[in-house]
Amino acid sequence: MSAAAVVMAIGIALVLALLGAALVLAVFRIVRGPTILDRMIGSDMVLTTVLVVIAAAMAVRQDLTAVPVLVVIAATSVFATIAVARAVTPSEDPSDEGRDATTPEHADGRDRP
Repeated sequence: MSAAAVVMAIGIALVLALLGAALVLAVFRIVRGPTILDRMIGSDMVLTTVLVVIAAAMAVRQDLTAVPVLVVIAATSVFATIAVARAVTPSEDPSDEGRDATTPEHADGRDRP
C-alpha cells in the first residue's frame, strides 16, 4: 500500500468519525430539545450531515450520479425549515382570529390596503 493510499484512508476515517459525531449530536438535539425550534435545528443538522456523507462518497468514488438526491434532500431541508419558521411566528394581525401563524406580508404589523 502506497503512502498516498494510507493518507487517504486515514483522512476518510477521520472525516467519517467527525460526521458520525455530528450525526449523534444532532440526534441528541432532536431528542432532548425542549422546543420545536431545537428539534428543527437538529433535523437540519441531520439532513446536512447526510448531504455531506453522500457528497464525500461521491468525491471518493468520483461519481456524480447522486447529485439529484443531494438536490432533493437540500430542497426538503429548506422547505421544512421555512414551514416550521412560519408555523411558530406569532401573528400580529388582529383579524387573524387567534391563529398564531402569519404570512410574510403581515409580519411587520403594518396595515396594507
